[in-house]
Amino acid sequence: MLSAVGTRMTTFAIGIWLWQKTESATAVTLLAFVAFGSTILFSPIAGALVDRWSRRVTIVAADVGTAVATAILLAVYLFGHVDLWLIYVVNFATGAFLSFQVPAYTATITGMVRKEGWTRANAMIGMLRAAPAIFAPAIAAPLMATVGVEPILAIQVVACLIATAVMFAVALPPLPPRDETTDKPGFLRDTTMAFGYIAARPSLRGLLFITFSISFLSAVGWVLFAPMILARTGNDSNAVGIVQVVGAIGGTVAGIWLATLKPTPHMVRRMLIGVLVLAIPGRMLFGFDSVLIWSIALALGWGAIPFIDGYNQTIWQAKVPRALQGRVFAAQQAAENVALPIAYISAGLLADHLLEPAMRSDGVLAAIFGPITGTGPGTGIAVLYVLSGAAAVLLAVYGFLTPAIRDAEKLLPDQAVEGAAEPQPQDADR
Repeated sequence: MLSAVGTRMTTFAIGIWLWQKTESATAVTLLAFVAFGSTILFSPIAGALVDRWSRRVTIVAADVGTAVATAILLAVYLFGHVDLWLIYVVNFATGAFLSFQVPAYTATITGMVRKEGWTRANAMIGMLRAAPAIFAPAIAAPLMATVGVEPILAIQVVACLIATAVMFAVALPPLPPRDETTDKPGFLRDTTMAFGYIAARPSLRGLLFITFSISFLSAVGWVLFAPMILARTGNDSNAVGIVQVVGAIGGTVAGIWLATLKPTPHMVRRMLIGVLVLAIPGRMLFGFDSVLIWSIALALGWGAIPFIDGYNQTIWQAKVPRALQGRVFAAQQAAENVALPIAYISAGLLADHLLEPAMRSDGVLAAIFGPITGTGPGTGIAVLYVLSGAAAVLLAVYGFLTPAIRDAEKLLPDQAVEGAAEPQPQDADR
């Protein structure tokens, strides 16, 4: 939680700082592009190492690496001239370290929690992703307004170091044994085998297509979330913070709700309903011009995410053998993240060069979308939200109509462990 709060604060602050310096949607999207591009590049390596190294070592190394990268950027802010290229380099390094965390945490859950508790555990992780966004803008916005970026970077460094210390106090299960008759060793093979494993299973391919598409459509809007609100509110960073906090509350409440639900044999169905909620109120409502409506939209959209991610990840945990999970989850992460840099660059270019000009008072799209979104700065981005929501509706319909996706829980054999015992001190991962 502490590490996530620090990261959220830094992302919020750097995004605001960059927009205020450049007023360029492309510059803001490029910042995210390099981070996710780095995660994609390093994910195959991360997966191979997650299934080889102690999970504790993997997670600690990622936190320490993030702390060091942020400390370098902090030093430059304090003692030198901040160039844009350096911000991009630090984001690239942070993305590389983050590529280790998701597969390591997700694979660890399978060994620590009994099968019936996997969805609940995934929901709790979803809450940990959403809850920091409640606190981060509330802390970062006034700090940005009064003392600048530097204290926010310092908070992230300290938060990562505290998270590292906490990891040494937690007992983790040992790595599962590797079946070398079917899973032949070899580092190079380990970096690529998971892609073939997924490709050979139509249901996993279908689920990955759904999450890849959701990642793309969500990112198209999310990366321009702050620029849209800033453009439509006269650069009011507090409005950005208010909407983000309300949205994060929605995600947190939804995660709590998911954690209280009983296990269901209809996880795919609930996941696709979540896609519809994300699509209609969670994206299309951003077409209107109101901080209140944006807050409701983000709360509902973020509220759908725990159901989409939680149920999807539970299916993968149940169907993939534990000894392969680090590599398969890293491949899953890489494939989903491929959508993000593509979406970020596309969104920036579309906003700056097509939709924003087209939504001026005399623009070619003003007559079509103007009655809903209005015209002027930021309305082109609002149109992008509406279009991405419509595409997500079509995606959900496709999922319901495709047997390999709709019936994935029945078609895929349950290959994971049936449950997990509490790790004993003498057996725990060290």
